[in-house]
Amino acid sequence: MQSTETEFLVPTSVSEALQSISKEDAIFLGGGTSTALLYKTRLIEPSRVVWLGNVGELKGIFASDGEVKIGSMTTAAEIAANRDIARLLPGVSTASGVIGNARVRAMATLGGALAHADPRQDMPPALIAVGAEVSVKSSSSSRRIPLAEFYEGFLETVLAPDELITEVTIPLVANRRSAYIRYTPTSEGDYPTVGAGSSITFGSDGKTIEAASVVLCGVGSVPVTSNQVSQLLVGTAGDDATLRRAAEAVRDIVEPQDDERGTAAYKREMASIFAFRSLKSCLGS
Repeated sequence: MQSTETEFLVPTSVSEALQSISKEDAIFLGGGTSTALLYKTRLIEPSRVVWLGNVGELKGIFASDGEVKIGSMTTAAEIAANRDIARLLPGVSTASGVIGNARVRAMATLGGALAHADPRQDMPPALIAVGAEVSVKSSSSSRRIPLAEFYEGFLETVLAPDELITEVTIPLVANRRSAYIRYTPTSEGDYPTVGAGSSITFGSDGKTIEAASVVLCGVGSVPVTSNQVSQLLVGTAGDDATLRRAAEAVRDIVEPQDDERGTAAYKREMASIFAFRSLKSCLGS
């Protein structure tokens, strides 16, 4: 830390952590992969840092018949290596396995990644596409928030200063398939130009789509969800022509900006292309 005036606390329980955050300008610290960058550039200068590494109740992956729960201090590497996640939620498994590099994945935590709210991150679109919800607590309350409603803008979420993400819950849906695919023109460890998380759920006949979702990162100030994709796919068999029409609809809702990864026009086209490829991946092709 830069200053001896900054307190560094190491709680061993959620309740202790929530009591520790009461000081003004205090922050929670997970793996530190995002926080360290913000601290280095002085975008944040906390008076107290509450490190969550010793809070065991925030760690782990638990799969039941109806849902999967992932503790907020579970690392990207642990999610990527988990067999239940790979089997039940392949899109989430893929997204967690392409974050940064092996060293970043070994440190980066799920809760920290979601709270950081960089719209280029891989995990949010994959999680939103499968209906993930975020559980948060403060010293006086708790609530569960659909991840699709969690982001308010660039580096902004609905979290109050004294709230902590404790876990993420993902419902398991019969006949649902999911995928995540990304494109980056530079190194594999870089943020993607565009990333697309998707899910397709078939009805009892196994042939007719009854629900579908595409969520994109890198092309707006928050993860972008296309409701029109679902409207165009529900009731169809998901043939290539229908998938392409649905994917083309994302061009009208994304709001990319020019940067070193490409122009806004380029990203808009890439969003459509990768939405199609992600949907196609859900069908195993």
